[in-house]
Amino acid sequence: MKLTGTLPWTKSCFVCGEANPHGFGLRMQVRDGHVTLDYRTRPTDVGYRQLIHGGVLSTLMDETMAWASIVASRRLCVAAELSLRLRNPAHAGETIHVDAWTTRTASRLVLTEGVITGETGREILRAQGKYLPMSGEQEAISAEDFVAHPDALDPRLILGDAD
Repeated sequence: MKLTGTLPWTKSCFVCGEANPHGFGLRMQVRDGHVTLDYRTRPTDVGYRQLIHGGVLSTLMDETMAWASIVASRRLCVAAELSLRLRNPAHAGETIHVDAWTTRTASRLVLTEGVITGETGREILRAQGKYLPMSGEQEAISAEDFVAHPDALDPRLILGDAD
């Protein structure tokens, strides 16, 4: 099943959580197996003056690759390994585009790749990730955190609960 639309979000997640006062509160899109997000970097995201901290970029890439693995496996997944290569700086106030997709999906491991590009299309970061599906117990606990919203895909469609 090919999904298209806004992915669901949670209450507590650092990247997408609507009730996390320290988080980003971002929304991701899925289309043709790719998970994407656009983000306008903030002055508070810097490491060195005007340069976005690599940890902020890594966090956005991890979240996007995690959702790519979730969509592909139809299970909630967590990162097991990330490999990131920072290629060019991102600057405060710049809108970046994060794109992630899966390269292999098996029952116990999902492989992903992703790229962050800047406003001019230059490559900022390239990544590979390995994601593990959660145990059934942890998945049930985590799924309780989803926010039902008419603007988002129903989590049950993604997780296979509405077959």
